[in-house]
Parts: sequence; C-alpha cells; structure tokens
Amino acid sequence: MWLMALGVGWLLFGVSWLVALGVVLVRRGRPAALRRDWRFWAVPPLVVVLVGSLVHVGAPVRMRFELSRGSLDHFARTVSEGTPPGKRQWIGLYPVKYLEGSRRAFGFMIEDAGFFGSHGFAWSADGEPDIDAPGFYRHFDGPWYIWIDD
Repeated sequence: MWLMALGVGWLLFGVSWLVALGVVLVRRGRPAALRRDWRFWAVPPLVVVLVGSLVHVGAPVRMRFELSRGSLDHFARTVSEGTPPGKRQWIGLYPVKYLEGSRRAFGFMIEDAGFFGSHGFAWSADGEPDIDAPGFYRHFDGPWYIWIDD
C-alpha cells in the first residue's frame, strides 16, 4: 500500500513541476527567469532520472541485502549447524513472514514484499535450494537466492 502512495506522490510532484514550468514559459518575461534559474528547474528531472536508474539496476535491494548480510550469514550458519530456525520476526532488516527448510537449505518470505506475489531469500550451499515449497529461485549472491512465489 505504501508503494502505491509513494507512486502517487511522485506523480503529483511531476505534474505540479510541469504545471509550474508551463506557467513560467507562458508568462511574459518569465523565459528569461527560466534561463537565469536553470539549475532550479533542472534538479527535479535529474533526481527522477537518478532514482529511476538506481531502482532499475536494483541498488535498493542490493543495499538492504548488504546491510543485513551479517545477520543473514549468521542465521544461515546457525541453521546449517543444526539449530532449528524457530520462529523469527526479523533477520537483519527483513521482517520475516514465514520460514521453510532444513539444515541443507532454507528460505524465508519477507512480509509485505512483492506486489502480486511473495518474495524472499533462500540459502543453499549446494546450488539451487531444494526446499519443499512452491516458487522459483534466482541466484543473487554467493549461496543466497531470491525466492519468488507467484
């Protein structure tokens, strides 16, 4: 839900910027002010392009994963050593919806992740995880996979 609100906010921001730009271009004498203040008018589209590019290449996902890497690796190590995963509420910066797996491979779904399906991470030191759960896996980093359950 918050993602939709954020999208609407960006849309309103863009429309209001375009309206303000249109007003400046239509009024007499304002194009000179536009040339004088070009930095002011150039920043919003540059910010939109920069944010869109970072989201497109997956920078927010990678950054959150790397910030959580210590907790994720520690959790994987304890599970692979035989400690049952138990009921976890958070692993690093990820709120856990549910856990599946065993000592050889496990996965967890992230609460409120995914617009049309569920998304999470899976860990397996022996290649693609063989967790008895629906979905498919895409290699992410090292023994970590992105788990997508449509």
